[in-house]
Amino acid sequence: MSFPPTNVSRRAFLAGLSVLGGATLLPAAANATPVLRQAPDGGAGLIRNPEFGNGVMAGVPRTDGATLWTRVGAAGGTGSATGSLGTGSLGSGSAGSSGGAGGGLALVVSKREDLSSPVLAERVQVREDADGTVHFDVNGLAPGETYYYQFRGNGGESSVGRFRTLRPADSNEPVRIGWFTCQGFEEGYYAAHRHLAAEDLDFVVCLGDYVYEFTKPGVRGVTTNPFPQTIDAMRDKYRQYRTDANLRQMHSQHAFIPIWDDHEFRNNYSKDGWTFPVVSDIDGAVGFQQKKQWAWQSWFEHMPVPRFANDPTRTYRSLRVGKTVELFAPDTRQYRDRQACGDSLDHIVCAEADAAGRTMLGATQKQWLLDGMTRSDARWKVVANANMMMGMVVADNGTRAYMDTWDGYGAERAEILSAAAQSVENLVLVTGDDHDGWAGELWDTGFAPGTPSGAQANAPGTRRAGVEFVVPSVTSANTADGGYTSSSDNTGGARAEEINRRDKNPHVKHADMVSHGYGVLEVDASEARFQFRTVDKLNPNSGVETTKALRTPAGQSVIETL
Repeated sequence: MSFPPTNVSRRAFLAGLSVLGGATLLPAAANATPVLRQAPDGGAGLIRNPEFGNGVMAGVPRTDGATLWTRVGAAGGTGSATGSLGTGSLGSGSAGSSGGAGGGLALVVSKREDLSSPVLAERVQVREDADGTVHFDVNGLAPGETYYYQFRGNGGESSVGRFRTLRPADSNEPVRIGWFTCQGFEEGYYAAHRHLAAEDLDFVVCLGDYVYEFTKPGVRGVTTNPFPQTIDAMRDKYRQYRTDANLRQMHSQHAFIPIWDDHEFRNNYSKDGWTFPVVSDIDGAVGFQQKKQWAWQSWFEHMPVPRFANDPTRTYRSLRVGKTVELFAPDTRQYRDRQACGDSLDHIVCAEADAAGRTMLGATQKQWLLDGMTRSDARWKVVANANMMMGMVVADNGTRAYMDTWDGYGAERAEILSAAAQSVENLVLVTGDDHDGWAGELWDTGFAPGTPSGAQANAPGTRRAGVEFVVPSVTSANTADGGYTSSSDNTGGARAEEINRRDKNPHVKHADMVSHGYGVLEVDASEARFQFRTVDKLNPNSGVETTKALRTPAGQSVIETL
């Protein structure tokens, strides 16, 4: 079934489904005659009585399919995959304790929400050595269509998921993308995901920090899994986060593209280590390389992403969405040099930040991004960017806010933005990590004319290069919450700092250091529009409000208020 006609909103459509009993969660067993109880969907060999406590996901959509994901096992942490295949257990104790395949499920894909007349019915393999997860690349689907899918065992079925394939190559239709970042589990509730699930979107992008390696006190209590030191403890982070029904619902409604940042492993890490001090004995109990290997492994297991056969830890990729958008999703963490000037937490003037040769992307990925942006003939070039690109000065002497952003890699930033200013039309960056909400105009050095530069080499720019929207955190502490390490109310200080930042950075057109939520980007032939959606992170039943709506006309790297 396709989406309803354009004169019926998808929100109303979903509301209608809920009246029918939550059709997006409707198991096939609720049908009078369950679909496909033969061939791959029946008979010997399916896992008996499987649980699907972590939900379902469709990842990295293509014009002809996507990567479909689930996990066999109960919801929550400190548990491995459960179920049985024939007379044998799928897993006992640690799901990663023994290698190889764990058993089979049936996968059904259909254009119909009741899963009748399936376009695909396959047996898929559950990997015991990958925490009981399933990754199956579906091919042969039609572009720009909505599909429904379900995993089934012998006596148990997953919820029904939905995703849309990418629009066909000749499509000029508008494209709508949802964005979220920084969702510390203990620090708030996921009302944002409940509302994100109801948006009419082509897909959703996570801009990093899907899970956090540390634990801090919060409204959901304190967990016993801070700084996980084993592969199974790292897997527990994903299992725990997906106990949230709103997060599972969002994943079941939209295709998903995740990028990682630092907290999936360790705050502010670079390719050589981390600069932040060890904050507890357990934090330093396992060496950097081993923890990094486990962090990557658990991320790939628990995200619906295909692997690059010749580069198994590569995550950067691009997606073409008709003629309207080409999306670039770089990895700003795995290849970067150490942060400049010791990655001081204090706001500093740091000449090293603009030193030639320092890299955030690495040579290979940087060339991939430059080639992709300059050669693309898509109307809009959209970059899913984990760390803020625009400069952020906090004092008259040119003091910059943080060295972990592109402010600490000024020469490479200037190279990329200079190329964009010269050769890329309609560049939009959507960024995570900062926890606060921003919108700014990108200049060829990262700074607009009139920005104080101090002792740093990057002077104010002379050419416009694009625009940037920075999505606030879903729950993780922002400036108004007291910042990274505090939970005290600092709303007054945050509002004062918004004024200071706009005064020092004429390229900044919107600053909100108080709100939490998510973003929606809609682009068509004439303009790009970005809406900041705000929720109360402390209220699990929070409504949603659009607190700021901005536009960028095609051919102009400017931001205007709608």
